[in-house]
Amino acid sequence: AKLFICKADTMFVKEAVTRACLELGISQLDSVILAVAALSEGHRPTLEDLKPYWKELEDLVQEQKIASIGVSDLDQEVLEALCQHTQVRPSSLQVNLASCCVIPPDLAAFANENNIQLLTHNDPADMLPVGSFQDALCASLQDPHDNEWVPHWILRYSAVIKHRGIIKSKGYMVHAKKQATQQQ
Repeated sequence: AKLFICKADTMFVKEAVTRACLELGISQLDSVILAVAALSEGHRPTLEDLKPYWKELEDLVQEQKIASIGVSDLDQEVLEALCQHTQVRPSSLQVNLASCCVIPPDLAAFANENNIQLLTHNDPADMLPVGSFQDALCASLQDPHDNEWVPHWILRYSAVIKHRGIIKSKGYMVHAKKQATQQQ
């Protein structure tokens, strides 16, 4: 699964994993890749951006709710720092094809030396822009307050039949909340 954090709140990590396990009828996710690019506001994620979310993922690994954890869109410096400052090292790193058509050799060497699987993706930086989300709600609901809903996290998953490699199901889970409106 890949977890896109849209709003800054570490409790969303456990909430998303718990919801995914419940909805999919399983006790553990094989892998969760963390994407916090939407929180970085135009810059690449830093170690400080990641630390609180990574701690939540580590706790879920200790609780056996997740088997392995990975990250998305980190440069080599941040990946090295993450590996040095965590109890559970990332098992994978996703690199966006749009930002890098050739994986830098130093990054590839570091990943290889540290048993980090390099994967590519082409996800947009903002997986579900607020405006697009609100437009989709307006198109399907008759709520005059559709423009007050904001996505907090998105989890993309694929359920695979073990030992056969057949995709049983795949989809997205989105958690959104209504923003508090200010009275005038």
